Amino acid sequence: MAKIRIEVLTMTAASYVDDAGYDALSVSAIAGALDVAPSALYTHCEGLRGLRSLVAVAASENLVDRIRTAAIGTSGDSAVVAMGLAYRRFALDHPGQFAALLRSPRSDEPALRSADQSVVDVFTLVFTAMGLSPRQSTLAARSTHSAIHGFLALEHVSGTGDDHEDEYLHLLKTLQRVAEPTNRPSRPTE
Repeated sequence: MAKIRIEVLTMTAASYVDDAGYDALSVSAIAGALDVAPSALYTHCEGLRGLRSLVAVAASENLVDRIRTAAIGTSGDSAVVAMGLAYRRFALDHPGQFAALLRSPRSDEPALRSADQSVVDVFTLVFTAMGLSPRQSTLAARSTHSAIHGFLALEHVSGTGDDHEDEYLHLLKTLQRVAEPTNRPSRPTE
């Protein structure tokens, strides 16, 4: 029986979901794409659930690469917008991988949690560089990630419309304004 490397399996599965759709992912489909028996995949994953986890981790890592690359050469609020645009481009260019981020089967898996945290970490670094405290940077990063991911999740489900581009740019500009040093919210008084 032919042996496959986990990197090849993961790349093949990630590419497959982008081409055929996340719901089309199956052990037999990926085995066929690799020209191996389905049993060969069980060395690296526990059936469909394990295969979906591999794709979700790869998708998170690919997303981190995209947003990190977008942030290079920019700073402050420009970096937030650049990262947001790269995040959306990833979701549109890789719909199957983005679906894996929305529907990952094992959120308790350490590799997936680590990959997901890496997305937030990139945003945190940008907010820290903008002069926010560590706590403020973490809160800003999580909020920004949630807003961007939420918009893109809705867009993924409903499809892109005529106004989506403008709506997304408005969201990014709003996030950008909130992150500006003069607009940092003060702690509410009681």
